[in-house]
Amino acid sequence: ETRSALARAEREAAWRDVARRLAHEIKNPLTPMSLSLHRLQRRAELVPEAEREAVRESIGALLQEVEHLTQLAETFSQYARMPEPRDEPLELSELARACAALHEPQGLTLSVHCDLPLPVRGDRLLLSRALHNLLVNAIEASPAGGTVELESGRDDGKAWLEVRDRGPGLDPGLAARVFEPYVSNKNRGSGLGLSLVRDIAAQHKGSVTLVNRDGGGAVARLTLPLA
Repeated sequence: ETRSALARAEREAAWRDVARRLAHEIKNPLTPMSLSLHRLQRRAELVPEAEREAVRESIGALLQEVEHLTQLAETFSQYARMPEPRDEPLELSELARACAALHEPQGLTLSVHCDLPLPVRGDRLLLSRALHNLLVNAIEASPAGGTVELESGRDDGKAWLEVRDRGPGLDPGLAARVFEPYVSNKNRGSGLGLSLVRDIAAQHKGSVTLVNRDGGGAVARLTLPLA
């Protein structure tokens, strides 16, 4: 067991070093790329009118991709240097409602049932980041017209948050490894979102699970000790 734990720690350290290097390599060219694109955008009026709309659309698409890369680099940075959590009193249901209010998924319904008071201790920013990642995963997995459910509750001295979707569910080949860094069945993204959630849960003496849901889809549960 000790050898296994040591090997796992060494892998984690190597993964974080890879993330740090990737973040550095991605971030370096992004600022001059963005500045150059904005300069071109301001000069779009100088292009012949017949080509102007195509130029604007192309520059807009490039700026959007630069923003995606910026977000990707930030995810790598977050994983490479997980901060120590602050210890402060929190109300988990209130935090969940506040986090859900930031999401307005197009073509989907976000159903929130977080009314039960759940006093916990932890870092509001880190826990919000963990829940944000779970919500993003569920939203991206959901079909058009679907519903993502967010619910809170308590069992045996523990508070929990559940995020449920009706997407395709977990790939059987990846189900046992979904919390490992760089494991993902999505075409876009870093493969670090669930690893961050796992680390944040562990920092708060909690846990996270992700399993297939009866009737299709997946359910993620974040569990924390009640204060």
